[in-house]
Amino acid sequence: MQYKKEAVREKILDAARKEYIARGFRGGNISAIAESAGVPVGNLYRYFDGKTGVLDAIVKPAYEALPKLMGELQEVEILDSVTLSQTMPILSGGLLGFFDMFGDDILILMDCCDGTRYEDFSKELIGQVSRIIKRKLYAGNADPEQEVLSEIISKAFCGSLFDILRMRLSHEQKQAMVERLLKFYFFEIDKRK
Repeated sequence: MQYKKEAVREKILDAARKEYIARGFRGGNISAIAESAGVPVGNLYRYFDGKTGVLDAIVKPAYEALPKLMGELQEVEILDSVTLSQTMPILSGGLLGFFDMFGDDILILMDCCDGTRYEDFSKELIGQVSRIIKRKLYAGNADPEQEVLSEIISKAFCGSLFDILRMRLSHEQKQAMVERLLKFYFFEIDKRK
């Protein structure tokens, strides 16, 4: 019996993923989710506390895990002994592995959570990447322009990275594109300061 309950729960989550990717959280419809999952709306409420409860079940694990990953990447001692050009593959490799683990849940978190407690997630991620860039490029430089420049580079890089992740490509294709992106943004950036 427990197996059946878990299967129904997963059908609801899969239907909700499709609904949120297609329409976002605000446009998502609990009736459409239930119909797509093949369950009565009332049955859906046995598993989740409405549309927000379904969203939480989908994105909360990734939402809680990504800051931890970013913190771990920032604490890696090797990052203190390498250049930014060498740091970015470590960072982006970690993000690519993270995306492989959480898949569309990350895209829902990035693109579909307006009006929820998760809506600032992309800003938080950009801020973390910006701190890494500032730490590597402008350590000890308190110039406010460097802070702004770090954030601009971070926004552009993260936007490009997530554009690649949105593409329906194999892991190997994504990895190749991410490597090209890294070269474009960060190859010998330390010499371009």
